[in-house]
Amino acid sequence: METLDFLTAVLPSTGYYCVCELTTRAKQHYFVETLDEVHNVALLHDQAEHNTYFALASFETPGKREATNARYMRALFIDVDCGAGKAYPDKRAGVEALSAFLEASDLLALGKPWIVDSGGGIHAYWPLNEDVAVSDWKPVAEGFKRMCARHHFHIDMTVTADAARVLRMPGTH
Repeated sequence: METLDFLTAVLPSTGYYCVCELTTRAKQHYFVETLDEVHNVALLHDQAEHNTYFALASFETPGKREATNARYMRALFIDVDCGAGKAYPDKRAGVEALSAFLEASDLLALGKPWIVDSGGGIHAYWPLNEDVAVSDWKPVAEGFKRMCARHHFHIDMTVTADAARVLRMPGTH
């Protein structure tokens, strides 16, 4: 997977984007205006061996990664935690559970999601065909969370409907 292709698929086409590093005490957030800048900032932090993340929303104004500032979304996404003490003992089991969920829920009709190694599990993304206002996206994301629960697919329930959420940048530490 090429990172820019991925970002183009899952990030809105307008607004400010947020990339952050969560390794140093500063936990720096960078607001940029292009997907190339998202990629470049992420690469710089990855080269410094920082944990590098990106927000799934675009924001109305720079400097404030909060749901109230989130403007558009372009994907549904989940975080599946894997490892000792988790619902899935390893990433293979997490991917198998995702496949079973997609089949049981008839979501295979949407196509296969983009899957990213999150370090401690997997992230899965379903790109949307167009930018969606957060106010329209949120009820769908909440419904998606409930569908996962109904099918006993164990995801991090705090992630899926959080418009200000950051997830690991693909291909980074």
